[in-house]
Amino acid sequence: MEFPVEGLVTLATVLREGTFEAAAASLHVTPSAVSQRIKALEQSVGRVLVRRTKPATPTVDGEVLARLGEQWEVLVAEARGALIGTAPEFDGDPRHLPRVELSIACNADSLATWFLPVLAELHREHAVSIDVNRDDESITTALLRSGDVIGAVTSDPVGVRGCETIELGSLRYFAVASPEFIEYWLPHGVRARDMRYAPMVMFDSNDHLQIKTLKQLVAEPISPPVHYIPAAAEYRRAIAAGIGWGAVPEVDLDDEHTGRDLVKLSQTPVDVPLFWQYWKLRSPAVTALTEIIVAHARAGLVPRRRATAVQARPSGSR
Repeated sequence: MEFPVEGLVTLATVLREGTFEAAAASLHVTPSAVSQRIKALEQSVGRVLVRRTKPATPTVDGEVLARLGEQWEVLVAEARGALIGTAPEFDGDPRHLPRVELSIACNADSLATWFLPVLAELHREHAVSIDVNRDDESITTALLRSGDVIGAVTSDPVGVRGCETIELGSLRYFAVASPEFIEYWLPHGVRARDMRYAPMVMFDSNDHLQIKTLKQLVAEPISPPVHYIPAAAEYRRAIAAGIGWGAVPEVDLDDEHTGRDLVKLSQTPVDVPLFWQYWKLRSPAVTALTEIIVAHARAGLVPRRRATAVQARPSGSR
């Protein structure tokens, strides 16, 4: 069984761009050429690799080879940078080195708290361009399987085939609200009879973290009014403005600006275990990224062995 590089790269491009036409434009060839390459690759492996839908989607076998195609592009980019860096025509300015493009997936709260310094350090030390996909855990898992991203910060510990999984620690949350909100909606404290009417701020309809937090606060099942604010910074501002109550990372409460106007509804935290899943690839850029992620996670997350709180498994978009 042979895997022609041209076919692998074309497959990865089709799935990344969504259609044969868009892939053709990206590769600077005709749609017919893209179709012929995909057919040749499918004939070579004896299996259907792409569902001809809009957007195009991979079969299980297609996911494996698409990931191989993306990995090949990363390795080629790194090799090109190494060769140019030692070539006679290179002017010696590290700013002029070609950049390796890395696509990763990350949940919004990690991105808003401990993960941006990871990208900053990686950018300072390596010639890379980062494409961050922010989405929930089911989508990040699919992105890993299809090869659209080389790694993902996720709350899902189940490893994706072809990927390594590293436990990072837990992101700790507390249920909070503004003083004005508490005075109006919860004057007698957190009671089910009041919480059923007190508006709740959720990231989106898949915000399982918020549901877990609600169940922790009140024993009986209730369905309070909900406001949806699908952006990390605006989510916190909405709570501070008194629009509703919600679960906020502990690191934000420790910040003199973001945490100044927020009051805890409970002293019991909710801990969300996080994992870094990434391709099994001997790539200097991926290895460097993984090392930096682990180092920052150790400094910014709660070790799971010390976590005594309710364990939540939220949507990765939080």
